[in-house]
Amino acid sequence: MALPDECKAFEPYFLLSDQKLRDIVKRFRIEFEEGLEHYGKDMAMVPSFVTGVPDGTEEGTFLALDLGGTNLRVCEVKLFGQNKFEIKQQKYRISDELKQGQARVLFDYIADSVDAFLTDIGSEMSNSHEPLHLGFTFSFPVEQTAIDAGKVLTWTKGFSAKGAIGNDVVRLLQDALDKKHIHVRVSALVNDTVGTLLSRSYQNGPALIGAIFGTGTNGAYIDKTRTIKKLGEARIADAEKGGSMRDFWVRRHVLPISIFDNKLDRESINPRKQMFEKMVSGMYLGEITRNILLHMIDSSLLFSGYSSPILNTHYGYDTAFVSKIEGAKDAAEARQAIIKDLQMDAAHVTDRDVEIVRWAIRIVSERACYLAACAVAAVVQHTGNDKVPEGKEDTGVDVGCDGSVAEFLPNFEPRVRKALKVLLGEEGEKRVRMGLAKDGSGVGAALCALQAKKAMDKKASPVALGKEKPTGVPGSGGSAQKQ
Repeated sequence: MALPDECKAFEPYFLLSDQKLRDIVKRFRIEFEEGLEHYGKDMAMVPSFVTGVPDGTEEGTFLALDLGGTNLRVCEVKLFGQNKFEIKQQKYRISDELKQGQARVLFDYIADSVDAFLTDIGSEMSNSHEPLHLGFTFSFPVEQTAIDAGKVLTWTKGFSAKGAIGNDVVRLLQDALDKKHIHVRVSALVNDTVGTLLSRSYQNGPALIGAIFGTGTNGAYIDKTRTIKKLGEARIADAEKGGSMRDFWVRRHVLPISIFDNKLDRESINPRKQMFEKMVSGMYLGEITRNILLHMIDSSLLFSGYSSPILNTHYGYDTAFVSKIEGAKDAAEARQAIIKDLQMDAAHVTDRDVEIVRWAIRIVSERACYLAACAVAAVVQHTGNDKVPEGKEDTGVDVGCDGSVAEFLPNFEPRVRKALKVLLGEEGEKRVRMGLAKDGSGVGAALCALQAKKAMDKKASPVALGKEKPTGVPGSGGSAQKQ
């Protein structure tokens, strides 16, 4: 069944050519270099201060706190070594009022949630004289200056709490905990991408990239600290013994932005920012497709010009509907989902309508996967891992993924791999291992807290005082960050 010509007119913004993919990766790499040399660039390239990855032998009990979406998650993580761990967790709802109110109120609520969690689980460490060490997964852009310090650069994902931008997020949380006399020390600040990278490494061996393809999109990778020229020669020299992870996020350059993306961006809380994230993330894929469907309805090309309250509502449906249509085994199943989820009158849903809806969702989903591949390929090329190292065993490239898009969007990995073949070649694509990292924001944050505690203990010991330089960036105990 032929699609309307108007559909084909929009396809160049979504069905990306091989050359367009290469152009995007080229631009990625240019922005990598700019972000590494200078502060304030579109791609922030924030140093992470974590100078190594776990090997699976780590042990201990730590708290992890995950703030980055609809829910706040509090965890107790027990690391047993031998790549094994145990986790207890509870989720606490973050209301829109908390997201958009005062930062002080938000962090007071977080502290209360930590207190309630420790009471509920009866943590065996609550009675310890030593404070419980907590790794704080904060899934928003920050300028991190130490393993336990970082200024909030901007909010994303629907958050806009006042009084946080420019302030140290660790201090905001620690002050809230101290005010309530909760015996917890915020030892490590970690982006969820870094947590994914650490968790993947703990469970599966060393990873190069930790990527979040979920509500938001972000990534962290391992590189040599000396490449971060903006740190200055003195700091680079001190950091030369170790590697570094850092995160990235891109804006508008060379991206295939359609009128539907522009509409979404214009109506967002952060116009003209995080465009790459808005084209890949689960928070936005449903809204992009809704914009396309409304345009087709307004053009009398879909549903005989009829709409529904769901379709007429801003963010009326989420990416779960996108996944449902993508995963439909045939047109009949897709039609039932359209009638039920979009609350459409069955009389207004023809076979051609079903094909248009499936087309819209397919092109938006495919573009998201191809753009995700561009980010992975850019890191692989930038770090020199697109070729087999001479004289060394080829261990390939490991990419740990987390997030609802990576986990639940049908055909995510096959589409990513299809684009990687274009960008890295057939042999290069085969060298890339991709796998879900179990609970990166929980286990990874715990692993960061462990590293921070080790650094604190080492710094406090008489032998270490005045005799040893940190292996990470000066001023840190060692931490990580992206998106």
